[in-house]
Amino acid sequence: MRIVVAAALLLAASCTQGSDFVLRPEPLGPAPAPAPVVFRAIHIADFGDDTRLQGKVAEAMAATSRALPVDLILHPGDNVYECGPDPVLPGAERCAFGPDQNTVAPGYVPPADPSFEKLFERPLAGVVRDGKPVPVLLTLGNHDVAAMGTCASGGEARVIARRRACLSVAHRSPRWSMPGRHWVEDRGPVRFIGIDSNLIKRDYGGFSFDDEVAFVTEAARPCKERLCFIVAHHPSASAGEHRADATAEYLARVKRIETAAGPIAGWLAGHEHQLEHLRAPSGHDVFISASGSRDRPDERFTAVSAPGARLLFATTRPGFGLLEVAAGGAWSYRFLDESGRNIQCCSAPARGPCRPVTCPP
Repeated sequence: MRIVVAAALLLAASCTQGSDFVLRPEPLGPAPAPAPVVFRAIHIADFGDDTRLQGKVAEAMAATSRALPVDLILHPGDNVYECGPDPVLPGAERCAFGPDQNTVAPGYVPPADPSFEKLFERPLAGVVRDGKPVPVLLTLGNHDVAAMGTCASGGEARVIARRRACLSVAHRSPRWSMPGRHWVEDRGPVRFIGIDSNLIKRDYGGFSFDDEVAFVTEAARPCKERLCFIVAHHPSASAGEHRADATAEYLARVKRIETAAGPIAGWLAGHEHQLEHLRAPSGHDVFISASGSRDRPDERFTAVSAPGARLLFATTRPGFGLLEVAAGGAWSYRFLDESGRNIQCCSAPARGPCRPVTCPP
């Protein structure tokens, strides 16, 4: 079921330069008092395509890293367009998951695949801290495991999708880390739980959604006491064109992940090629930052995907997100455009929610 955004909310929309479109259904609160930041992460998805837009967004992220210390880049999926890693390179067929169906079997060395560097890593060369690359932590997107249509090279779809997932996990570089199809990363007061959200849409490649739920249940046990975010390519709620994906089964699977995770602060996603901030029916904040290399200038955000979800902000303007966490667990999130300018900010106490506020100067 889709919930139509009230026509009155559209009065808050504004058209800016070119085809940029901004929607702010809620008034902005005052800018919060500044607080010392102990952890800062760039959030960007759908970045892995060699486009002019990618270059502009990459430069904006590089400028941000020169101005502020950035600890991590979180990239939830669609890492290498159009189809993910090459499954027919010599030696690719030997890539196999271990008994956990999550990490690559020990001893495997993947073949050199130039697409990782060309489409993803090289554009991030300017995002540094103290002269070193800011580490990038990734999850799988639908394009990373594509095995149909023009992406069907190499054999049976199930086999190719699984192999592409394996090659993504096996690849390592200073600007690419995917510890498994799912993973946990603790940084100061924050826990990030990365999941293979392709399984929210349907099981694939011999992987089981039930196993994903079991993983989240264990990974989220500390989330009653600490700040936790799900990192997933597919959003738990959205107002973009992929809202059509939100079938009853999709929404039921999202609900199972939410129930397993418990009191998370937010869901950091991609998939929709624009910037969005929503409040999920269960109460967590949803941030979609997926205009890293491709945009959708015609989107007007006329509906949301989940009954009870609220759209707080959306724009077709390209850019990226920045998550900042203070020592006591209070946190904030802002969207920056392809010129590095703040376009929307929100601020939250340790347990949320993140309320839209005027961006600080």
